[in-house]
Amino acid sequence: MVSCMKSKACLYVFTCLLLLQGFPLRGQTVSGTSAPLPIDVGPARAKGKPSLAYSNVELRDENENKTIEAWEKGAIVFSVRNLGKGPSQNLFVSAYTANATEIKGLLYAEPLRLDSLLPGKQQEVSIPVEGSLLLNSGIATVTVEIREEFEYSTDQIEINVLTAEFQSPQLRVTSYSLEVDPNSRLNELVMATLKLSVTNQGAGPAADTRLDLFLPGYTKQLDAPAFVLNTLSPKENRTVNFRFYISSEKLGAEVPIRAVLIERHQQYGQDVTLKVRGAAGR
Repeated sequence: MVSCMKSKACLYVFTCLLLLQGFPLRGQTVSGTSAPLPIDVGPARAKGKPSLAYSNVELRDENENKTIEAWEKGAIVFSVRNLGKGPSQNLFVSAYTANATEIKGLLYAEPLRLDSLLPGKQQEVSIPVEGSLLLNSGIATVTVEIREEFEYSTDQIEINVLTAEFQSPQLRVTSYSLEVDPNSRLNELVMATLKLSVTNQGAGPAADTRLDLFLPGYTKQLDAPAFVLNTLSPKENRTVNFRFYISSEKLGAEVPIRAVLIERHQQYGQDVTLKVRGAAGR
């Protein structure tokens, strides 16, 4: 009995020694700590840090008056240069109106994502911005935020942007005439030139302006009967010359030509039939 107890005591001491030496026994559970191991959780950060500098901050708008007007599209544009020793990694750029309680109606595109910018390289960034129908007149403080991946802090750029509330345009054909060249013929057809003027008589710009002309059946088109006039500012005038052939039998007779003016909203144009008579050109 004493011998058995001594054997169990020896076994217990031997087990403790093994555990102290770091040898786990079969069937036993051993807990503890181990040396830390590096674990990859994303792309490795390049050696050296980037240092971003910003310049040439400006607003670019459709009619180039440095003002975002209701229903006008534009962009906040700036240059970013990496002055650091390492490349940037995934720049996220967004914009918002800092004084949104005063200026409402500016709409911005979704945040932009820019790829790596190498040391010494420069890139131009353009953030689309648009004035909605709700835009009011004033000065908007537009804040641009630039955040680099893996970084919590952001860079900020501010620019003051003039805004203007909606004012409707009014497109009208204000003058027109028809000249006939009897020396320019195509079989029994004679060339004629319709000269007309389009004026924006409204208080607001007319964007995406287009003029479509429709001729009677006894004519033959020489020029395309559609003219893209782009944006007409208030009181601005555009002249259009449209050439076509007319039957010699109709010389001196009244020629009805339908003129359709449309703009971005398709509400402030004109649909009118011009009744012209050919006069010999000089």
